Amino acid sequence: MEFELKNFKGKNNKIIEIVSSDSAYELINRLNDNIKVCLPLALNIGKLDGLKDYNRKELLKYNKEILETEFSNIINELNDYVKNAEKIRVWSSHLDSDDYCLLLFICNLYKDKKISVIYSDEFDFSATTISMLSLEELKNYEYKEHNLKKYEKEDCISDYNRIIEENTELRYMINGKVISCSIDYFDEEIIKRAKNIENITIYKLIANLMVEPIIPKVRYSDWVYKYFIDELIKKDKINIL
Repeated sequence: MEFELKNFKGKNNKIIEIVSSDSAYELINRLNDNIKVCLPLALNIGKLDGLKDYNRKELLKYNKEILETEFSNIINELNDYVKNAEKIRVWSSHLDSDDYCLLLFICNLYKDKKISVIYSDEFDFSATTISMLSLEELKNYEYKEHNLKKYEKEDCISDYNRIIEENTELRYMINGKVISCSIDYFDEEIIKRAKNIENITIYKLIANLMVEPIIPKVRYSDWVYKYFIDELIKKDKINIL
């Protein structure tokens, strides 16, 4: 019997598919009948202190409209399914720090389970996340799957512990590595962009940053860019409609 709960969908509990966003969740749900789990932890932004309790209330500092910040019940539910699963498959990216940090998080959480990963950029080098791909492009996804060896999981766990220790407010990817930085890291470039756009509005600037990211292929959600811009407006560093 198929079940459908908040953040969970599917019926085959032998393989658990894990994604970081609603859009990716809906896309891969059309691929197979495995259990799908959405963990929108937004691990690319915010301090990570609350992760030990699976709490991301920190995110409300950046976006007050986020509805889901307490993940302990979801993780507890996931733990029950993982006990009987043969494998966990994480849908990730070498280009997106949220997706990649989710892989690190899962490796750290389930050290003794078989874990595999599929990277969006191995389908299309410009696809920073799985949700940028079409169902047709994902059709032969099994051929892109990497079953992580013990040392690869250990590397992921080591990397996870590093970013937890660094505990900065922002993260991005360069050459497949998570870089920790301050929340104002992109401010100077955003200010330059704002000066070069005619009849500028907040949403015109957000669109510009998403279409032409400051660091090639390093993109954030629109609400993250809006936070950056709102903070610059508060500091009178940019004038904008």
